Amino acid sequence: MSSDKKVTCLVCPRGCIMTVSSDLKVSGNFCARGVPYALQEVKEPKRNLTYVVQVEGREAPLPVRTDSMIAKHLIPDVVKLLRTVTIKPPVAFNAIIIANVFDTGVNIISSAEIK
Repeated sequence: MSSDKKVTCLVCPRGCIMTVSSDLKVSGNFCARGVPYALQEVKEPKRNLTYVVQVEGREAPLPVRTDSMIAKHLIPDVVKLLRTVTIKPPVAFNAIIIANVFDTGVNIISSAEIK
């Protein structure tokens, strides 16, 4: 049984389908930018997260996001945490809503300003 993994590159619009072998050799990429992406995707996939949190006294929620990529396996836990958050206005654009979420070094920041 082969332990090769197929990875669709998201670095550029081309969307190369790359193969990462068990000895971490990458093939199928058309540019050099795909190699680090494929290796990261096999070792520890990461994603940016966007979500919304409740705003006290308002129906419309506040959009938030991570300020850098976070390990994919942590996303359900971060979403569960964000569902419990209620923010009091005012909130500045890019304000830190949760610092260093789950000791990852990644912050949850606001994607909008509310007054």
